[in-house]
Amino acid sequence: MAQRYPKKIFSGFTLLELMVTISIMAITLSFGIPSLGDFIQNQRLRSENQRLHIDLLFARSMAVNQGQQVIICAASGGDSCADSPNWDQGWLIFIDNNNDREYQQSEQRLRIASAMDSLQARSSIYRRKIRFYPDGSAAGSAAKITICDSRGKNHAQGLVIANSGRIRQIRQVDGGIELDCG
Repeated sequence: MAQRYPKKIFSGFTLLELMVTISIMAITLSFGIPSLGDFIQNQRLRSENQRLHIDLLFARSMAVNQGQQVIICAASGGDSCADSPNWDQGWLIFIDNNNDREYQQSEQRLRIASAMDSLQARSSIYRRKIRFYPDGSAAGSAAKITICDSRGKNHAQGLVIANSGRIRQIRQVDGGIELDCG
């Protein structure tokens, strides 16, 4: 009697199927990777904008709670206010006991914020310091702080501080207020 051998069933991928799958994955990734880079940059901008916003709100609430003037200013390498409008090196918040808008060692320092990583943050040359009064208002003209990355003003975000003390976040794409990264 003749012996019968069972049919062998092969499982796996052919070389052609593997090449098609790899090609589809490569095409899909080529669309996704640039979007991921934009997403990361947008999140970094949003995060730093939010961090500064929270500290401005903190300074305002401390002025109201303490019943004294509180200053938030662009920092120059630690515990002094900068003479420039560059907020990307960090900022300093302190209670201004003598109302001179300058930090002295005898005044209570509330917070020092660290520098922003690879971002630029600038206010107008005339608003390097923001002073909150005990009623929550901010003295002087309305202030604007613009935060930019390497993509320029089309992706800029910022904060506007009204004389009433109201602080709001803005983006270049919202329209209305022009944000300048220059």
